[in-house]
Amino acid sequence: MREMDRIQRDPANRAAPRFHRGRLGEVLQRFLNDQSAATHQDYNLLHLEQLWRAAAALEPAIGLKLFERFTPQDWHVIAHASLYCPDVAASMAFWVRYAPLGSDTDRVQRVTDARGSGVEIHIDTSAELSRYLIEHYGVMSITQLRRGTGLAVRPVLACFSHSRPDYHAQYQHWFGDRIEFDCRANRLYFDPQSLQLPLQTRHAGMLDLLSEELDRRVALHQRLSGWAAKVARACRQALAAGHPVTLESLCAHLHQTPRTLRRRLAEQGLSFRQLLDQTRAELEMHLELQGESRTQIALQLGYNDQAAYLHARKRWHTTGT
Repeated sequence: MREMDRIQRDPANRAAPRFHRGRLGEVLQRFLNDQSAATHQDYNLLHLEQLWRAAAALEPAIGLKLFERFTPQDWHVIAHASLYCPDVAASMAFWVRYAPLGSDTDRVQRVTDARGSGVEIHIDTSAELSRYLIEHYGVMSITQLRRGTGLAVRPVLACFSHSRPDYHAQYQHWFGDRIEFDCRANRLYFDPQSLQLPLQTRHAGMLDLLSEELDRRVALHQRLSGWAAKVARACRQALAAGHPVTLESLCAHLHQTPRTLRRRLAEQGLSFRQLLDQTRAELEMHLELQGESRTQIALQLGYNDQAAYLHARKRWHTTGT
């Protein structure tokens, strides 16, 4: 029999789907009163855009209002960790550094020009979804800065690449008095005084601890390209759905033979066991930050036996996966 990876349905011949990580999709489903919402899963961009569109039909300004529905358990680890930074400028730099961990489409960079200093946010997706996400990210960042400083921080200038929406008057509360639309890029500028504001929630020890872990994730994220990225994504989806994660089950999903998949991972310096351990270790930290119990974490990582989970956990941290 010919190897399965030669079948025309081989995902290698298709554009790889891109995902948004964290609980954004889940909160949108809660807004829509969808009681069947799955938990702890990555949302592909097509599904996410459908959810935004449905939510906008009920509340056109949903991009500005969704973050108020987030509980601390819904926050991405980046939103938590940024509060431990020493000041506003450091918190923005933290966002720039780790934004790729939140979504396959996000790119955030520092910008300094004649208008001042701030951040530029680029979302590589459709114009409609990009507008919702830019609004959401903007409100999220301003909310966290206000939470950290205890002050009503606002940009001195906010530039958006999308056209002015009908509900543009609601932008002022978040983005200040100087707001421009139809710009070349999405940018939030802050004055020097705001950038120097200390965060009341700063904590150097926690920041060092989380930065070390997030740096490990960034290195892994950069390493996981090609087939390693596909296998890691399939592992996350299977764990989120409560399905057993085995080499055989993933091979069937990816239309590969075990021998071929092992070879393709080996070409990237990984084994299936290493990749699954890394995926579980990453998910474990995310669940711990959300306050899940050891029993709940074990179940969501695919362990029915607590002892087996604790044994595996020791292996992850011993080997540095």
